[in-house]
Amino acid sequence: MKKIVCILLVFSVCFSCKNDDTYLEGTYLSLSQTNVDFSSDAQEQAVEIINAGDDTKAGITSENSDWCQVSIKQNQLLIKVSGNDLVTSRIAKIEVSSANQKVSLMVRQARKYFTHIAAVKNLQAIPGPGEVKLKWTEPEEDNFSHVVVTYQINNQQHKLVLENGVTEYTIKELLNADGEHTFYVQSVDKDRDLGEVASVATIPGKLVAFRFEKEIDTQWIPYYLRNSNNKIVTLRIGSAEFNDNEQSVINFEVDEGLLQAYREKTGLSPELLPADACPIPQDYVYTGTSAYQNLSLQVDVSALQDRHVYALPLKIKSVSSASVSEMMNSVVIVFYVDDLEGWYTVDRLAKCGEGAAQYPSNPEKRRRYIKRTGDLTWETGYLFRAYSTGKDQTSSGTSVQYISIDPDTKSIVIQQNGYPVSDNLNAYDLQNNELNVEYLYRDWAGWWTHERMYNRTLTR
Repeated sequence: MKKIVCILLVFSVCFSCKNDDTYLEGTYLSLSQTNVDFSSDAQEQAVEIINAGDDTKAGITSENSDWCQVSIKQNQLLIKVSGNDLVTSRIAKIEVSSANQKVSLMVRQARKYFTHIAAVKNLQAIPGPGEVKLKWTEPEEDNFSHVVVTYQINNQQHKLVLENGVTEYTIKELLNADGEHTFYVQSVDKDRDLGEVASVATIPGKLVAFRFEKEIDTQWIPYYLRNSNNKIVTLRIGSAEFNDNEQSVINFEVDEGLLQAYREKTGLSPELLPADACPIPQDYVYTGTSAYQNLSLQVDVSALQDRHVYALPLKIKSVSSASVSEMMNSVVIVFYVDDLEGWYTVDRLAKCGEGAAQYPSNPEKRRRYIKRTGDLTWETGYLFRAYSTGKDQTSSGTSVQYISIDPDTKSIVIQQNGYPVSDNLNAYDLQNNELNVEYLYRDWAGWWTHERMYNRTLTR
């Protein structure tokens, strides 16, 4: 047993001596600081190296740290940084080594705080037909982010917020006749603060380019209530600038690609309008007496089917002695064949038995749908108890008004639930697409439902 104890003591002493020889107190390589902070200015600081040896070395180990330099002089670590012109702070890592020991130090330099946001440089305005191209050079200061471009057309201000890195932009739909246009380019910094403004002025060139004046609303085509088989659709076509009394011949085409794009954009699925329902005018003559003039299309309703939605994707194909505009050179005209179906705004009229409080003051909350339920039948909500939030917000009984049309007399019969009616004065205004709801309850003396349903649309 004594032999075993002695052997253990010897091993213990040997192990203890070996550990003390490697890590003697007062010989550790260390630094007086492990973190050094600098302002954004170019500066130099010294850190004491404790227990430096003859082979002590120091170097930068982090990437993209050329801004920081380090050297050793008389047991001091000399750290030198260049000025930081960035809006972000930066960090470098220094490693000091001696023999088999290493220590690290972090260097942090603060961001630069700018006192102004510089304007763009070399701003140019290059006029073209109906347009002006703006070009500029971004300032070198790191706080610069992007620009805001502003200008006026017909005393209405237009504002464009451009993305970072954009250094040119073309402004279209400008008129030579409006004279000189002034464009302002304002710098914005990375904190989204507005800075200095550069401006430039020029006169755009004259552009005679043909287009449709504007989009056209849904064309509601009555079927049983119609008084003619002809539906006239009027478009406006021309050029914002034109040569007085100079005639131009315009030709059109049906572009089915436009129809597919319309379907994808709206989620609706109108059929292509049959070719025999609406002949496309060719060799249409623009007279040059006004910017825009009427183009009338005649639709043969007898070639259409009830309860169908059609579309005519019409595009300007060519123009003699002028160009086709890049803007609004096509339209998709939607034809909805149904006497009553659609979304309407509802107003209370004078004879209505229900009080004004039953009709919200906000027109958006007075929207109500008329739903087709059969060949000659429709239904809508009573007040806003049904069909006010969706096409399928159905109900029954007193919440619904039932509608039917007599195709021979073109009369419209409406009643709430199954309550008998003595007077039905309902009428539909084909010109304005408005339904006048006006009926007297037989068993309730003097009680009328009297409403105006207007502003008919496909969507709520």
